[in-house]
Amino acid sequence: MPSYRVELHSHCQGDPVDAYLRHDIFEHIDQAKKVGLDAIAVTWHRKACVHPEAVAYARERNILLIPGMEAEIDRRHVVVLNVTENDLPAATTWDEIRALRRRKPEVLIMAPHPFYPHPTCLGKRLLGNEDCIDAVEWCILHLNWIPSRLNPNLHAARWAHAHGKTLVACSDAHTLEAIGKNASTVEADELTTESLFRGIRAGRVSFHRRSLELIPFLRQTTKVVISQPRFLSSLAFEKWESRRSRS
Repeated sequence: MPSYRVELHSHCQGDPVDAYLRHDIFEHIDQAKKVGLDAIAVTWHRKACVHPEAVAYARERNILLIPGMEAEIDRRHVVVLNVTENDLPAATTWDEIRALRRRKPEVLIMAPHPFYPHPTCLGKRLLGNEDCIDAVEWCILHLNWIPSRLNPNLHAARWAHAHGKTLVACSDAHTLEAIGKNASTVEADELTTESLFRGIRAGRVSFHRRSLELIPFLRQTTKVVISQPRFLSSLAFEKWESRRSRS
């Protein structure tokens, strides 16, 4: 069976949240071609990345561009792939995810960096919603020399194994140089979204557990933290209001 190298969680200009991004979707595709990717998903925050011109541009370079979105459930992130502009609201619910899966079984739902210590990660909110998830992300944002018990990816791997979900390596790329750094290889009959997702659901995925060097790690995590100041400030205000109302 053929195998394809895929990157299913990445960002570029046009993202309504990460406004600092410097490269556009066509540069994104060019970089994917350069590093040997066969399929990519661009997953803008709170907005589906549906770009017919980019799809055609990618096809000319033998790359499959999958439309994606990093939606929010109670402000926690969930990656929805093979989505169209009107499939989900930016802020959705688990029940809306379930309805979408019934309506469009061709979508794939992934829990991105689910157990990282950041307020946008799903964490315990996965409990009771296992039926909504097809795959779990192994994120590149970690360091090999940090003790394994502190690696959030190992928690994600244990959760995925316990619930029969496929673990998929992604870079969550926000820069050109990060694209493909943590990609996965999927065994599939052909380079189509349907075939790739069938391979992922069947667990025909492999990858090298790569990590970042210290300086790139600090640079990437800093960008993640500062990219959503409005979110973090509003979350802090809500917690303050909650404490005040209880006192």
